Amino acid sequence: MNSSIIGKIDKARRYAEEKDRVAITSLRSTFKGDHNQYDVSLDAGNWNCQCHFFSTRGVCSHIMALQKILEEMLTTQPEAVQAT
Repeated sequence: MNSSIIGKIDKARRYAEEKDRVAITSLRSTFKGDHNQYDVSLDAGNWNCQCHFFSTRGVCSHIMALQKILEEMLTTQPEAVQAT
């Protein structure tokens, strides 16, 4: 293996351990819930989910789970807010 790629692999491993280097500001994801699959997104600090619960309450278990998974890398812990 090329020595320059070995250095990049080592650097990537170190970066992956230092999660404070990353700030997630937007994302698009597919969440497989118990009953269906939903598109969940974060854009400019606003969460959105296609599930019915989110459409009526502005928060849902899919978003809360993603916030928990990504909590160290989110720029701030944005509140789940229904997109207008």
